Amino acid sequence: MTKPYMERALFIVGDQNTGKSTQLRSMFLDWRLGKGGVVPTARNVQNAYAISNERWLYLRLTSPHEAGETTNQFLNKCAATMQSNGSLARRWNFAGPLQPTGTGRIPAAPDVVEAFAKRFAPERIRVAILNPDRHGDWMSQADLLAITAAFRNMPSAEVVAVDATSRTANGLMYADFFDFT
Repeated sequence: MTKPYMERALFIVGDQNTGKSTQLRSMFLDWRLGKGGVVPTARNVQNAYAISNERWLYLRLTSPHEAGETTNQFLNKCAATMQSNGSLARRWNFAGPLQPTGTGRIPAAPDVVEAFAKRFAPERIRVAILNPDRHGDWMSQADLLAITAAFRNMPSAEVVAVDATSRTANGLMYADFFDFT
């Protein structure tokens, strides 16, 4: 199979239980995702959404850190999902969560994003660091500076810090990253 064409990738970065999937779900406030502006509450949502005739969004709500995946397993799962819908989707976009630090099976978020960029070559990458997180907790200044510097070293990555204390305040901003009109 051919490699999927990747336009944009959005990564929501935060520690476990800091609101990453809630922030991703808030994108459904945008009617273009086909849910009538209603944020889904089901545990599992579908993973592919048409955002135009040939443009699709692959939405992943579980970070590879929390799923216990290796970087290769994560990348292969992304590729398989995008290739399985290849007859409809010509252009792919991705949104998913990552944890800032590594675990035994997968490295820190900057390394995962770099591997994603090498594998899929998206035109643009945006990294949204939850700071403060859904609990109102702030990342230490040293940790924020370190992870921001790591992402800034990637030529295709944009980095933003996002206030995640609201469950829905950022949804349209995330969805707008995938607006090509």
